[in-house]
Amino acid sequence: MSNEKSKNPIQLYSGMIIAVAIIAAITVYVGVKTARWSNFSGLNEAQTKLKEIPLAIGDWTAAAEDKLTEKDVNDLQIQNSYITRRYKNSKTQSEVYITMMVGKTGIIVVHSPEICFGGRDYKKDGKGRLATPFPLLDFTGKANDENSLWKVKFINNSARGGTIAFYYGVNVGNGWVAEENPRVKFSGFRYVYKIQVQAIEDGQDDIAKAFLDDCLPTIRNYILPCK
Repeated sequence: MSNEKSKNPIQLYSGMIIAVAIIAAITVYVGVKTARWSNFSGLNEAQTKLKEIPLAIGDWTAAAEDKLTEKDVNDLQIQNSYITRRYKNSKTQSEVYITMMVGKTGIIVVHSPEICFGGRDYKKDGKGRLATPFPLLDFTGKANDENSLWKVKFINNSARGGTIAFYYGVNVGNGWVAEENPRVKFSGFRYVYKIQVQAIEDGQDDIAKAFLDDCLPTIRNYILPCK
């Protein structure tokens, strides 16, 4: 009887050690996967390359770099990991706004215009978001006809009227994807790229799409394969 009792504290202590070891292993694994303590391999290079996207692409020129709000940067954890610019077409005088970032998969992919845009003056049109194809080359130089971005439109309810069109999607180095559930789809990638382009629709002209058609082939040269 005494021997049986004496084993219980030892068994309990051993069980606690095993439990602590399991928790520690999980914590380290999650910390590495989420870059809690350090940047992922390749992310610094991706950040640097992203900022090298030219201010002039064809007929489109950006006056200068803009900045996101400090809250947005902190929420998305994209310090030094994004560009946001206003490009103007020298021939048509059309303007677009582009924000492109590279960062942690689970954070940046869940933010979309449907969540972050709107309010009293704007409401989403009744069509919802539509996947729009953008045939491009992938990072190996092969044709990839599966490139696509989501398109969603917001209508201005004020007396000014007007409609703003957004295009957005995710890229892990092999093409843009309009994915229904990017957080799950790309969970195996520690970081991803995200692009968002917006413009006021001018009659029958889709200015944002025209910019993307013209500029995505160049932007492709500044995207690295995600690891």
